[in-house]
Amino acid sequence: MEDTRLDELESRLLVGRKQELTAFLEVWNDSARSTKIVNLYGTAGIGKSFLLDEFQRQARAREGQCVTIDSDGFVKTPQAFCGHILDALRYDGSDRTDESQLPNACVQFLNKLASSQRILLQIDVYERMESMDQWLRDFFLKQLDPHILIVIAGRYPLTEPWYLSPAWRQLILRMPLTDLDYPSVERYAEYSHVSDRDSVERIWRYSSGHPLTMSLVTFILSQSGSKEAIPGDESTLPYLVNQWLREVPGDYMRPFVEAASVLRHFNQESLSFVMGREITASEFYQLIRFSFIRKADRGWTVHALMRDAIQRELLSRTPSVYEAIKSKALQYYYDRLVDTGSQSPNAREAVELMYYIGDALIRAFMNWFELSPRHFETAGVGYKEELEAYVRRRQETAKDTRIELFDPYTSRVFEFFISAAESRFTVQSLDFDALFGLGYDVVRTMRDAAGEMIGLAVIIPINSRTLPYLQQAPRSSAYFGSLPPDLHKRLSVPAYTRAGWFIETIDTVDFGDAAQQTAIGHLLHSLIFTGEFIVESPAPFPYFIEAHKSLGFETAHHGSHRNYDGVTETNTFVIDMQDERIVSYIHRMLKLTGQQSIIRQSDLLHDVPPAPEPDEDPILKRNDLTVREKEVAKLLEKGYTNVEIAASLYISEVTVKKHMKSMLGKLQATNRTQLLKKLLD
Repeated sequence: MEDTRLDELESRLLVGRKQELTAFLEVWNDSARSTKIVNLYGTAGIGKSFLLDEFQRQARAREGQCVTIDSDGFVKTPQAFCGHILDALRYDGSDRTDESQLPNACVQFLNKLASSQRILLQIDVYERMESMDQWLRDFFLKQLDPHILIVIAGRYPLTEPWYLSPAWRQLILRMPLTDLDYPSVERYAEYSHVSDRDSVERIWRYSSGHPLTMSLVTFILSQSGSKEAIPGDESTLPYLVNQWLREVPGDYMRPFVEAASVLRHFNQESLSFVMGREITASEFYQLIRFSFIRKADRGWTVHALMRDAIQRELLSRTPSVYEAIKSKALQYYYDRLVDTGSQSPNAREAVELMYYIGDALIRAFMNWFELSPRHFETAGVGYKEELEAYVRRRQETAKDTRIELFDPYTSRVFEFFISAAESRFTVQSLDFDALFGLGYDVVRTMRDAAGEMIGLAVIIPINSRTLPYLQQAPRSSAYFGSLPPDLHKRLSVPAYTRAGWFIETIDTVDFGDAAQQTAIGHLLHSLIFTGEFIVESPAPFPYFIEAHKSLGFETAHHGSHRNYDGVTETNTFVIDMQDERIVSYIHRMLKLTGQQSIIRQSDLLHDVPPAPEPDEDPILKRNDLTVREKEVAKLLEKGYTNVEIAASLYISEVTVKKHMKSMLGKLQATNRTQLLKKLLD
């Protein structure tokens, strides 16, 4: 009953969106199914999530089944995405054990449900789904039943490739959200018990109809005796967010709000752990009733702008308290990851954990509290001339650049220098005809507020279709042209999927600009969060090299070249987090960032030993063993029992015995001791 009253109140407070709701209901009731996707987009604080909530209420009121996917908080792979949907639908099919079958199982299950009722599938924060965009467009969404209505919501409209397809172009309804008009602001104030004309005028003057700002100003003015002025410049929003904290009575609840803000998602259990004491149900319910707390698919979350403001203020006022909360959050997710024995890179704990791991350089590089970071968006062949003009302009205007990065927690400053000649490295040898000929969304651009191109990135999925290009292109040929047979086989997956990513280049017009630095950091981090195999041979200057090392990239055993300038030795870097490597990667990052104290000795059984140079290791250079057999053999060399090998590689003991039997046969050995001797000969 209480939930129903809250729903009614939230529906009433959603003012000024009658046109959008009418359009949604027309699409929902359209028996011809002439629209398949509603693309809802607008700036931060414009009210997208609240409108999605209303879409969901309206669909359920009409006996529809609803699934809303928050794109923030899980790795961006088809398996993780589909697992997310199936979890929401409480699917318990037997094929959940085979992750490769999850996409097909998900499509089939959704279509089965759609045969008897209308389904609403909402994907929120779509800007975080960049690496999934092509798969969703060209594979997953195409297979869904017409009775499934998809809502894609984010800060930006769907990119050009969606509209190059005549089929999709006819099935997409664009729904941009703009600021509210004066009558809507007036109605919202009335519903919020602010009725005097002067206050309504102030709400309109300070918010200009921006929904989040409107709600914050209304809250301030609704407080008894609040007559203070509100700044009318670019500092308005931070000021208003801080005023929003007045909703928290006294000092008692402030630590709860601070802990909840450092935790990106929280529940009673995680909050108790981070605060170091058992949180009572009464305290927890008092917290989640605050207006800036939203229900999420994994508990609750503080509104993004409020969360960032609180973290900024806490870090500035009491950095030791901020660090203590962050360390407890790190410990919480680490324990969950290791204690559940989850080896999958799709583990949510691993994704959450990564937000709390980072050394001083990465904190400075990522600019975590950037409220509206610039981003790279897909560019199709229609942008070829503009891309080529950008490259020419970059080459002609290249200049020496001094980069300064600042870590607010340690107050540490990092300085890098890039010469004019070096700054050209990132835009040289780009063959846009060849890149667009690959048939994938491999080129991305970044633009300023005026729409001018200020950056580009080329990121190529690795599969059987792209390998020929990668084996001959200047930045990638050294690595992909000399792949060991087992790795070549692993990367030669069908063209409709991928085995990982090759980052050909990332460039901006000004590497010294903080906003452009943040865009690069978020792009790299989003790829790491796919949990896949990532290869890059970045321009050989310290700015890129040190950032990649801090992010956990390792120098490849092969792939060095001098193709940037014919002189400078350039390494290729890799991250390999597929399958069982996720826990090993986490351990390596914890050690790299000085946070290894949380690792227990028993946890190290999860680690896969780092691979020595193949030319020096007698086991790894063998051509008669599979990749998995070599991994088993390396642990055998360390004296591990079959049980310990199984635990380390996240496979069954029976599978270990099968690999042992295979190696005994290949090397004509009769026991483990003799096998090890022959392996090391």
